[in-house]
Amino acid sequence: MQEVYMPKLGDTVEEATIEVWRKNEGDEIAKGEVLLEVTTDKATLEVESLVSGTIRKIIAGSGEVVPVGQIIAYVGDKGEPLPASLAEKKAEAPKAAAPKAAQPAPAAAPAAAPAAAAAESAVAPEAAGRIFVSPRARRRAEQERINLRLLKGSGPNGRIVESDVEGYAAKLATLAISPTAKELAWQKAIDLARVKGTGEGGKIMKEDVLAALAGAPAAAAPPKAALAAAPMPPPAGARREPLTAMRRVVAERMTLSKTTIPHYYLIIEVDMTAAVAFRTMIANTVGVKFSYNDLLAKVCAIAIQQVPQINSYFDRDGIVHRGEINIGYAVALDSGLMVPVVRNVEKKGLADLARESNELIEKARNKRLTPDDYGNGSLTISNLGMMGVDNFVPVINPGESAILGVGRIADKVVVKDGGIHVRKMMNITFSGDHRVVDGAVGAKFLSLVRALLEDPQQIK
Repeated sequence: MQEVYMPKLGDTVEEATIEVWRKNEGDEIAKGEVLLEVTTDKATLEVESLVSGTIRKIIAGSGEVVPVGQIIAYVGDKGEPLPASLAEKKAEAPKAAAPKAAQPAPAAAPAAAPAAAAAESAVAPEAAGRIFVSPRARRRAEQERINLRLLKGSGPNGRIVESDVEGYAAKLATLAISPTAKELAWQKAIDLARVKGTGEGGKIMKEDVLAALAGAPAAAAPPKAALAAAPMPPPAGARREPLTAMRRVVAERMTLSKTTIPHYYLIIEVDMTAAVAFRTMIANTVGVKFSYNDLLAKVCAIAIQQVPQINSYFDRDGIVHRGEINIGYAVALDSGLMVPVVRNVEKKGLADLARESNELIEKARNKRLTPDDYGNGSLTISNLGMMGVDNFVPVINPGESAILGVGRIADKVVVKDGGIHVRKMMNITFSGDHRVVDGAVGAKFLSLVRALLEDPQQIK
């Protein structure tokens, strides 16, 4: 009998939601065949079976949130008996990741305020001055995603030391916290020990952290089960459409972006006449589909090499600079949006770039992306030009510091070299994270992009 586990879906993914089983109990499954679809906090993915046989028992059903490494099914031979201790195995498998809010309340938060305390008390006050912290404590806090404003230093002159971080981390370890909630709490200096969870088993969810940030009592947030059981009735003549897994992920990430990232916008007009001819020439020589997005990706990689600040992102108490240039392609799907990422674009030739982007886009449309195919992007390109859009303002993909919104290429009458001409013009909107990329830096980058598009012979 083979045990099937929730697979590891990326370094930061601790749990995933089972959306649908492609196979039922009693069905045959071959190694490499799609077994189920799951949703992480970033994407909806297909999971392939690592074994062949008959699905003997499904342990976790659709809609269940399952920690990485937990048993979700058994595969064996037809008629092979299930383990006699199946019930015990099911209970033992998630022990390490099971919601710990079921423990006695005093153990869950020994130093926390009463659960009924107002959530506004969970927000740490702004530091009056410099926070004194040892290098080891700072590194440890970064690893544990603990905001230094939440800690009281026990070292000399109130300095935060490593044991202070470990003590607070131990307190949080007694709580059930979703990864998204923990990340948001770290960014916003929310004391999770003072937040009442409304998820299953008292799990602290992103909504609870947002309620704490808004100053509303965490206990006031209605449980998801209650929302599902008694949704607000739609107006007369309207209908309610349940959220798909992908739409839920898009909603959560875009809300995170607009509530935590201070956007600013730059718009520039580009003469694409030479670029149109260049793209046609390349498309006729590389042997694969070469899109304007591929051209833009290469141009952006070259520009990022000259303006490396773009290739960074904000991390609490620091800015992280990436060592490679990875460009994301926003792909519109019927059920939402995916952003596959082409890595090391600066090192790729145009043919290899086009070939890889085509493969990734096809995988995105068929839900076959792996964690290595998305995430850790330097910048995303979102192109609505093929839909007749002249310009639009895109939302930054969390984890990046910039995104380009690309409009259509249209013939326009322009004044050039003292004469009136008809040229192929296109608008590009740059959305930047002002915590990392100042306006002048974004303008420099955008000007380089325009210069390269207007003289594409510089591209190698």
